[in-house]
Amino acid sequence: MKKYLFFATALLALASCTSNDYLGDEAIGTANKQAPISFGFEVPTPTRSSGVEAATALSNQFIVWGEKSEAGGSAATAGNLVFKNYLVRWTDNTAYTTTSNTKNWEYVGITATSNENTNISPNSGTTAQTIKYWDYGADNYTFTAVSALPADITGGKVKITKTESGSAVSDKGYTIEVTDEADLEHLYFADRQQISKGIGADRTAVNAYGGNVTLTFRNAITKVRVGMFETIPGYDVKIDKFYYVDDAAPTFATMTTEGTTNFVANVPNYAPASGKTSVAGTFTVKYYPKNDDNDAAGITNHPTVSFAGSATIKNYLTLGTNINDAAKLNETSALPTFDKTDGAFSIAFPQETNDKNLKLKVDYTLSNSISGETIKVKGATAEIPAQYLKWRANFKYTYIFKISDQTNGKTGEEGPAGLYPITFDAVVVAAEDGSTEYVTTVSEPSITTYAKGSAVTTNGEYAAGEKIYTVVEDESGLATLSSTNMKLYTVTTTDATNFPITETSVAEALAEKTCMTKAQLENAKIQLTDGTFNYGKTVIDSDGSTITMHETNNVVADFTTVSGNVYVIEYTKTPATYYVDEGNTYADATAFENAGTLYTDAEATTVAESWTYGTTYYKRTGVKNVGTYAYKIIKIATL
Repeated sequence: MKKYLFFATALLALASCTSNDYLGDEAIGTANKQAPISFGFEVPTPTRSSGVEAATALSNQFIVWGEKSEAGGSAATAGNLVFKNYLVRWTDNTAYTTTSNTKNWEYVGITATSNENTNISPNSGTTAQTIKYWDYGADNYTFTAVSALPADITGGKVKITKTESGSAVSDKGYTIEVTDEADLEHLYFADRQQISKGIGADRTAVNAYGGNVTLTFRNAITKVRVGMFETIPGYDVKIDKFYYVDDAAPTFATMTTEGTTNFVANVPNYAPASGKTSVAGTFTVKYYPKNDDNDAAGITNHPTVSFAGSATIKNYLTLGTNINDAAKLNETSALPTFDKTDGAFSIAFPQETNDKNLKLKVDYTLSNSISGETIKVKGATAEIPAQYLKWRANFKYTYIFKISDQTNGKTGEEGPAGLYPITFDAVVVAAEDGSTEYVTTVSEPSITTYAKGSAVTTNGEYAAGEKIYTVVEDESGLATLSSTNMKLYTVTTTDATNFPITETSVAEALAEKTCMTKAQLENAKIQLTDGTFNYGKTVIDSDGSTITMHETNNVVADFTTVSGNVYVIEYTKTPATYYVDEGNTYADATAFENAGTLYTDAEATTVAESWTYGTTYYKRTGVKNVGTYAYKIIKIATL
């Protein structure tokens, strides 16, 4: 009754007063309209949710901070602070029962408990929260918000502190202290929402001045899982062990600690203690633009989240046991063997400033169920560039490793590395509103491919029409790429049963390609057609932001996919050498063409483009030294 009486009084006051209207509990002499501020929100997930589902994700409550005419990094003045960490609560089917509630969210009349006030700073006090109205004399409103499990707040497992000052508007975020018992699955940060006054704006539009405030929340944590599958005809693959070391600067040689129970790889990681769901520490939330430029112009308003834990940081990532326990790996990328049952994710912490590569080192066994033959592969390695490991809050990352018929491991204690390399493809899916894929070969060097578009798991690795970016990680870092060391081919086979397209079959075809005659090339089971790369320094992330891989060198090669194609990427670290004939002059252009690839020099390095009478040309007759190459096959989905 008191609430409705207040509404009636406010309306009466508005009708009778012309220059001294009261909006909420603040006197604003320049206001000319009355519109209650109300709230709604969305929670970005792999499938965007709102309404009941989103309210459940937020535990039916969030805490909002709101200022008007915000400028600079200083704290809001008394006249500009509108919402001082107000509690906003969801009750289904209550929309429009009050003028401050249009989306089932209410803040008027709520009183924070003493425990809530203790663990929320600054607090909104011990009196009931009052209604707030839009001030048309203000230039803008700015809202930020946090949501945590109410029991965690009252129990002191989560302590929320609003940052009221800083060198720029973007600094005014939050610090969230958590204990090792806090429920991080229900800890969310909202995007910074600024609503500027517009002339003749439609109040019914989303986040229009004078309308409903829609906040977008993002989970505070990152989630990670790993899957593996194999594509080796006639063999089953059993993982024997992973290798790692607790060292901030590991090398493959120093990764000697054996992990036979869990999937393990070297990359910085906080790990909860046994029986705990979290790590005690502090989340720091700021609202920097994507390019990390603190200038207010161009601010994206997304929360940038970092975490510092009181526990010791482990320099390796430990996940589930399923991969190690599996009798054999599955044989499809659509249904890999995940580290946890049903592909469940593990909690990890945001590391947007990460500068450490992921290093993977593994032993596995190939076995033939018919003959009983086994092959032990030891010490196969891969490296993913740090730029692809800058984990962000509210993202899910899925790393899928494919074991094909290449490896840089040894088949025996004393054997040479890489006789028939068995590569892994690491597929990384970062799912928020869309998904991001990275594909990395386990070889030396390692090739990582990435596409901005959504994941494809049915009939290809990437969708048609996408731009695919490629980088190569060598022992000295990201390789500088050019048409000299980076080649793209479209590959087909005339007999998929007996001559399937694999990394090894393509490597062999490419090694022999320049030694063949025209007739041999035309009759080859594996057919390769030259493609073209573009070269640059950056890639585009799934949300449209730019990832700078290198400041000066061209370390990124890209191309655009065509429906149904199969591509192979070839990176040359050390080129092969060949046996070359003694040279020959060809009778005419037809004989020149039928000979296949010919060269103008005795070392067979410069390709002859056309025939000239009496000129001596040279031909490669066989591979002398195989060189060092890395290959990646990419299958494009059929539209």
